Amino acid sequence: MSIYSYIKQAFPNVPIVDISDYYTRHIEPAKRIYQGKPPWRTVTNSRIKKKSRPRAMTNMAKVICDKLATMTFSEQCDISIDDEKYNDTVSKVLENNCFWERFPEFLSRSYALGGGVIKVYLEDNVIRLNYINADRFFPTKWNNRQITEGIFCNDYVQNGYFYKLFEYHTLQSDGVHIYHILRRSDSRSYLGQSVPVSELFPKLEYERVFKGVQTPLFCYFKPAVGNNMVFDLPLGLPVFANSIDTLREIDVIFDSLEREFILGKKRIIIPSECVKSTYDSDGNEVKYFDTDDEVYQAFNADDAPKLNISDNTQSLRVTEHVEALKLQLNILSTQLGFSPGTLSFDSNSGVKTATEVAADEKDTLRTVQNNKNIISEVLESLATAIIEITQASEEVSKDYTVSVNWQDNIIGDDNTRIDNNIKLVQAGLKSKIRAIMEAQNIDEAEAKEELQRIAKENDIDGGILDGDSYE
Repeated sequence: MSIYSYIKQAFPNVPIVDISDYYTRHIEPAKRIYQGKPPWRTVTNSRIKKKSRPRAMTNMAKVICDKLATMTFSEQCDISIDDEKYNDTVSKVLENNCFWERFPEFLSRSYALGGGVIKVYLEDNVIRLNYINADRFFPTKWNNRQITEGIFCNDYVQNGYFYKLFEYHTLQSDGVHIYHILRRSDSRSYLGQSVPVSELFPKLEYERVFKGVQTPLFCYFKPAVGNNMVFDLPLGLPVFANSIDTLREIDVIFDSLEREFILGKKRIIIPSECVKSTYDSDGNEVKYFDTDDEVYQAFNADDAPKLNISDNTQSLRVTEHVEALKLQLNILSTQLGFSPGTLSFDSNSGVKTATEVAADEKDTLRTVQNNKNIISEVLESLATAIIEITQASEEVSKDYTVSVNWQDNIIGDDNTRIDNNIKLVQAGLKSKIRAIMEAQNIDEAEAKEELQRIAKENDIDGGILDGDSYE
């Protein structure tokens, strides 16, 4: 049964668009690939007696999502509010919920599933954050800017019963209303009957109202990937959705490379008379030279005396495999919106991801910046939700402004950035203070102090050259 069917049974009066096919065709397959369980994870030979074996895989989908999360976010991002009290509140909530440690993990999963949700809620009057995967959230209302209403679905197992908790967030004229419905079943495959929410969550109410709040208490992150699968949907697309064939080819080549070392091991052909015989558990005769030896292979011949001992070892095709992997990784980089060479493979360093990309690699810079812009909006919405739920609890209302500043510069070559700043300053197109801020990753006050020190040093150097003396 689809998530839409479950939700429709739980909330029969809520108008919901059936987009369950999107979950089945795109989100669920992407989740399995990200978990290292793609359709190609096993290999079946084509002989008469078919036999399967696990394929050696790179799990490149997870590598991509992890590295993209690293390139688009770091702990040097600063979320600030112009009100000191609210600024402290947001900082404490983020710290208490391990936000800076968990958000990169959340981003990785969101890049894989095409989206993710951070939910803000109250537990014993303490603000908590919950990081929810895209397959556990179903949007019910949205506009051109954001998803405004939705339903969360979570599974629990207790006392031999299977529970499903549905949490419906809706915006109404007096504030945010949250409805909780709990269903219990003897089987995981069925929704079961409706039971009181208190049966599993004693402190949870059927309805919770946050009066005066007119913004969603959740933030949906959607990767900067154009959805070419289904138009006019608020849900995002997995970053590797258009690269499935390439991911499969990379694993096929990698598996073939591993098989080179298994099947291409050293083999020496010797007459069968030189080996010993024994019988296995099925009564079949097994010939061996030594129980700990895999090199010698027995061979029967009509004219055994003429059979010479010969080395039949085949050379390994390592170079061909490495070149094939390089080609596929370049194709994958292009499909992901990266510059060619961002992902690479060589015999010395193996798979690597460039975290310092030269300024001329515009594709990678553009992809990273587009995602950082979306992350900034998500962080602003998250801080807003924290403040709104605080105001609703305290029954106060006060204006505030949220801003997100990026202090890191992990994408971009330092030398190129410094050279560009020098050229702009010399051309009169940029102030020295701004150039110092960007070159040294410092704020304006520190940049002014640095500029004053530079000016003093220049005055001293000039005086010495002119013959003046300084004590």
